[in-house]
Amino acid sequence: MFDVLIVGAGMVGASLACALGDKNCAANRDLKVGIIEGNGNFWRGEFAADGRASAIAYGSSQIWQNIGVWGGMQRRGVTPMHAIQVSEGDLPYQVQLRCEDMGQEALGYIVENSVTLASLWEFARECQNLELICPAKILDIEYVKDRDLIRVKISSEIGEQYLETKLLVGADGGRSLVRQLANIAIDQRLYAQTCIVTTIQSEQPHHNFAHERFQPSGPFAILPLGSDRACIVWTATTEETPHLLALDDATFLQELTNRFGHPLMEKLGNIKVISRERASYVPRWMHSQTYIQPRLALIGDAAHTTHPIAGQGMNLGIRDVNALAKVLKAAYQNKEDLGAIAVLKRYESKRKWDNLGVILLTHISNILFSNHNWFFKVLRRFGLLLLQISPLKRILMYFMMGLHQV
Repeated sequence: MFDVLIVGAGMVGASLACALGDKNCAANRDLKVGIIEGNGNFWRGEFAADGRASAIAYGSSQIWQNIGVWGGMQRRGVTPMHAIQVSEGDLPYQVQLRCEDMGQEALGYIVENSVTLASLWEFARECQNLELICPAKILDIEYVKDRDLIRVKISSEIGEQYLETKLLVGADGGRSLVRQLANIAIDQRLYAQTCIVTTIQSEQPHHNFAHERFQPSGPFAILPLGSDRACIVWTATTEETPHLLALDDATFLQELTNRFGHPLMEKLGNIKVISRERASYVPRWMHSQTYIQPRLALIGDAAHTTHPIAGQGMNLGIRDVNALAKVLKAAYQNKEDLGAIAVLKRYESKRKWDNLGVILLTHISNILFSNHNWFFKVLRRFGLLLLQISPLKRILMYFMMGLHQV
């Protein structure tokens, strides 16, 4: 019998497991936590070093610091963002967000996903109260009313078996099977866009500058890695995506260079693509109509997804982890039932409106900045000019850095 059983050991699920682990918190020693993961490569310590990276807000790095996993990520390599430059194409309307404006060492960090996963799994293996069940996948869940628990049917290398838990947490991504088996309805919208992800290396150092360049097809993000590499998230229209993905390497590089713009290319010098492949995904916003049921909770992409504009998706998941871990640890210390709906409502009330607000804000921003309409052009240029005003810029930075949820 588990106190908490987490489905999904990706970056969000593994973060929750570590937050409930006993390595840095002796009070969790008798809290029995299990985590189910289907990717056997994780068990072997193989985390797909494909160059994919996430923008981690400063507040999220502090949450990981409090859990105790941030040091492992720093040891493997994280890249601080000292400034973010927001612009529309090659127009002179630019807003620079700088860490010194907020008195912090960085606005956030770019961390390769392989670094995050390796650090989390290293920490999880050192927690005596965590049981890693990998590779395994869930087949079904059943609420056993007379015993007040959830029974989970799983398939693993030893065959099918049943696990029992007081609380089941779905951290299994945007197409969450836990959410589907629990019959939790969602609201969602697909975008007529595709995000192409690749990694480049530049001739000159990027000086820890990130760029969010708004193009008619959507945002074009340049996220610094190391001293001379960058992760590119290129939002293209559905119509132009097949053409871009089919281009030969030289032509693709030329198209990429055009999106950088002449002023930025002058600073970076020649660039080259160093990714083995061009990854792509279709963005969507999705919001679960509830995050909780008796003995069940959803976190991260299982509960909500958002457009990648401003890079807030992973940070929402980390804030979910922080909120749920605090609620569960307090309930455990007070000898409350961890799966009781009254306990889980505390988590949902802390997270629902923050998540929904960011989802709606990024949705509106994408409409505003991915539009040829003359009215929207005037509106967004006015908005960029307005953000030059210091108080408004500081308010935006405060929320983007996640300082309101630490």
